[in-house]
Amino acid sequence: MKIATSTMDFGIYVEKRTEVPKLLSLLNSSGFKHIDLDLSQAVYPGSPMCGDDWEAWAEECLNAAAVFGQDFVQAHSSDTDYEEGPNKDYQTAMIKREMEVCQKLGIPGIVVHAVCTKGGSREEFMAKNTELYLDLLKTAEQTGVTVYTENTTHKNSNFYYLYTGEDMNEMCGRVGNHPLFGVCWDVGHAHADNLNQYDEIVTMGANLKAVHVHDNLGKDKHMQPYSANCAYDPIIKGLLDADYKGYFTLEALSIPGSHGFVGRKALEKDGTVYDKLVSLPLSIKLRSERLMYDITRYMLEAYGCYED
Repeated sequence: MKIATSTMDFGIYVEKRTEVPKLLSLLNSSGFKHIDLDLSQAVYPGSPMCGDDWEAWAEECLNAAAVFGQDFVQAHSSDTDYEEGPNKDYQTAMIKREMEVCQKLGIPGIVVHAVCTKGGSREEFMAKNTELYLDLLKTAEQTGVTVYTENTTHKNSNFYYLYTGEDMNEMCGRVGNHPLFGVCWDVGHAHADNLNQYDEIVTMGANLKAVHVHDNLGKDKHMQPYSANCAYDPIIKGLLDADYKGYFTLEALSIPGSHGFVGRKALEKDGTVYDKLVSLPLSIKLRSERLMYDITRYMLEAYGCYED
């Protein structure tokens, strides 16, 4: 297996997460050659994805990767919208554009979260997402880009309903086991739900086409492997026994940022903000990121499955 990681890793060290060439340079310095393109900011005003120059932006990303000897192997879409109406239509259209970007960058597949409604039933959830994914699969057929659905944890949502390997297989079946549809198994989400990861991974079998790897202590915090108590032997052995063909893709923050999952705060006192220790300097982040790469390489080498 080859190690990949997300451009999100250095997201707080650049002005915008769409500054992909800068992010690729930082990832290259940390040893990463296979890249998961974070497109979560694509829908927001000011994003190059929102204007007419998105193809030029994609070309710039491709050229930067070539300079560093990197390739794009996976992507994560912007979020879907939970409600009906113009905003949902816009966000779905943006995901389709992101799939076109993937085509231009040679990315084989993109993770697209399912949509859910608070208080909704399981059947309503499954029906709504069957409709969503069948719609996206029309673009998949035009671009050759596979759509990956993703599991979550009950700690994040009790109305998402994609938690187990059987849930994921059911979703695949509902879209007709389409060859351009599959599963991204988030091991951190599964760990937060205390699932038997070996059994879940083997259950999914050929439906499993991508993974997100991170650690936590029972809540979805996206920590680097070995910083908490996730067990990795069941995961890697499961991937091998399931004949998994994808990348071992980290979705972990070697040093968590000052916002997002962790929410580290400054001190405000007597009108003064004390924030010297909210974030670590880039020089330390780079060393931590390299350590995360080395740890992940060790994990795969221990099972004889590491590939450059």
